Amino acid sequence: MAAVSRNALCPCGSGKKYKRCCGKDEVVSIDSLIDRELVECMHDVLLFASERYEDEIVEVIAERPLEDRPEVLDSAVSLFVTNWVIFCRPVDEKGTTIFSAYMRDRRYARWRPAVQAHVARWAGTVPSFDEIIHFDEERRQLLVRDLLSGKEKRVYLLAAQEWPEMEKGDVLLGCLVPYNEAFTYFSAVFPLLKQSKERLVRALQVEQERSGKTGEEFLRHSFPLALDAMISEFLWQLLDQMEWDDPDEEAVILELKRHEADAPALLLSQATMFWHMYCAREAVDIENPAVYAAALRFFAGQMIEEDLISEEEVARRYGVSVEDIESTAMEFLLFSLETFDEEDDEDEEWSDDIWWDDDADWLDVAIDEWLDKMEQLLHRDGWDADQVNRLIDEAINKWKKDGLLQGVDEEELREELEHCVFEMFAERGFF
Repeated sequence: MAAVSRNALCPCGSGKKYKRCCGKDEVVSIDSLIDRELVECMHDVLLFASERYEDEIVEVIAERPLEDRPEVLDSAVSLFVTNWVIFCRPVDEKGTTIFSAYMRDRRYARWRPAVQAHVARWAGTVPSFDEIIHFDEERRQLLVRDLLSGKEKRVYLLAAQEWPEMEKGDVLLGCLVPYNEAFTYFSAVFPLLKQSKERLVRALQVEQERSGKTGEEFLRHSFPLALDAMISEFLWQLLDQMEWDDPDEEAVILELKRHEADAPALLLSQATMFWHMYCAREAVDIENPAVYAAALRFFAGQMIEEDLISEEEVARRYGVSVEDIESTAMEFLLFSLETFDEEDDEDEEWSDDIWWDDDADWLDVAIDEWLDKMEQLLHRDGWDADQVNRLIDEAINKWKKDGLLQGVDEEELREELEHCVFEMFAERGFF
């Protein structure tokens, strides 16, 4: 805390005496004042971006849809994609970023010189994944190590900002900006599960090698790819914590994990979700967990059309026969086809249901169009029950106004729409 004479020039750089500037009402810490205004400036940058460049930000999110994320991740994903766009994504042919546009705007000029001196150093900021290797909670100081570059940085957590709980060993996703002789995080950080660190590092390195760029340049140009990898690992860690009622069913997943420690998170997630669904609807007599685990490995690769592997190779890896894998994988395939047939039957029942007027062709078209829009919305924003209900109300009111609901039971229509939207949502793996 700096001790400043009331008749001295104010350290904030305004040119006024301290008593007529920052010390006008009371003696305060100039450092805490600057910290508070830095946080306010961060919020102002985000507000500037949303007011002036909303279309550009939404376009970037849409062109790189981040799939299969639960609601808990939705706001974090939107925030960090926005931060990346602000600092790294040009918004015109001249290479102008949103942050450089903010620096030229009169909004920037209103900050006191000491704040401007900090903010001017933020240009070129890139997102990072950092492991906490030391945490002084009392002083709000961290020592972090970048997962990709291995560089260590001292980080100060501004007192005026709210921070999530964290401890040594946690991995933080954020944008580090210069602060005095150290760094601080721009606007927010997102803590990741500790146990996902090793897998996350491998996943990030794979994406980096594919891009052909170094760590910082990779994140500057292809951050959404890294974010996809992080989300896949995060979802897999959540699924991996799932409790199984039957120890034999759990033994299959344990066998899968034992042989596929380095497999992509997407493959493990798909295999686990499919196995959970299969066990919930089929009576499974598990004599050898390795057979089912091997068949799951083969079948999951086919489902996601990535990391494909032959039945012969799977058989060698798991120590089971090719014939056992073939027969079990065929069971999985038949189950999948039966499941899809049931869904198709439900779609046919949709048009033949008793509340549906035989002549309601235009209503059929309107509902199909509405469901297509809902699918895009779920793909982009995830599940929001309040928003879904509001959109159902708006659709029914519009169809009623257009004269499409004559002879239609609105309550049954509403229930059917809710069912269809939820089924559409569940098919994406959100539970």
